[in-house]
Amino acid sequence: MSKKIERQNINDTLDIELEDISLEEFDLSMDKFYIDEEKINSIKAPKDMKLWVKDAIDKAEYDVKKSKRKKQIIASVASITVIFSIGVYNPVLAHRISFLENVLQNINDTLKIDEISYRLGIDKILPKVTINKENKVKYIKPPKYKINKNEINKDDISFLESSDFENSEGPKSEYSSVQFIHKMSNSIINPIDGRKYGNIEISPKTIDLAIKGLKYINNEDIQNYLNFELEKWKNGDFNNAVEVHNYVWELLDGQVGKAISINESSVENVLKKHFK
Repeated sequence: MSKKIERQNINDTLDIELEDISLEEFDLSMDKFYIDEEKINSIKAPKDMKLWVKDAIDKAEYDVKKSKRKKQIIASVASITVIFSIGVYNPVLAHRISFLENVLQNINDTLKIDEISYRLGIDKILPKVTINKENKVKYIKPPKYKINKNEINKDDISFLESSDFENSEGPKSEYSSVQFIHKMSNSIINPIDGRKYGNIEISPKTIDLAIKGLKYINNEDIQNYLNFELEKWKNGDFNNAVEVHNYVWELLDGQVGKAISINESSVENVLKKHFK
C-alpha cells in the first residue's frame, strides 16, 4: 500500500514541475541538445588524426601478425615434437639418413622406449617398422595367422629337444619351423616376465636350418618376412631380435615370455663365437 502511495506522489510532483516550465523555456533547453550542420562542421579533427588512425591500423595489423606467428610457431613445435617422438619410437623411419637414424636409435636405447612400449602394449596400437627387400618401410603387424599345435608329432619334439644341430636336416613341419626360430630368439632376448622356455644356440648352421625350414609355413607373407629378417642374422645383425621373437611368439599364440629387450651380453657372445 505504501509503495503505491509513494509512486503516486512522484507522478504528482512531475506533473507540477512540468506545469511550471513554459514552452519557450522548454524549447530553449532542448536547443542545447540539438546538433545542426553548422555544429557538425565546427568539429575539427586534430592535425595528427591521420597519423593516429595509421598508427592504430598498424598496431592492429601487428597484433594480428603476431598472433598468427605465435600460432605458426606453436604448430611447428607441435609438429616437430610429434615427428621426433615417432622417430624415437621407430628410428628405422630415418633409414635414408644414417646419422639421424643412429641418433634416434641411441635415444631409443637410452630411454628404453621399446621396453616401455612392449610393457604397455603400445606396439599393438602403433606397430614397429622394418625395411623390406625393396628398401621400403613396412609395418610389423602382429600376425593373425596362428600355428596349429594339434599337428605336433614325435619327430618335431625330438628335433626341438636336440642339442646338436650340426648334422641335422632342420625342421620338417610348420610348428617345428616356427618353434625353432622362437627358441633361437629366446637365447638373445629378455622376456617381460622373466619366463622363457627353451633356448637354441644361434650359429651360422642353425640360422641356415631356420631359413630352410620356412618353406613349411603355410603363409607366404610370413615366409617372406621371416626370411628377410633372418638374412640379417647371417650377417651378424641381431638388432631385430625382439621383433622376430615377438612375431613368432604371436604365431604360436604365446601367453608368457614376451620379449621386451635384447640381451646384449648374449648377442656379444654369439658375435665373438661365430662372427669374428
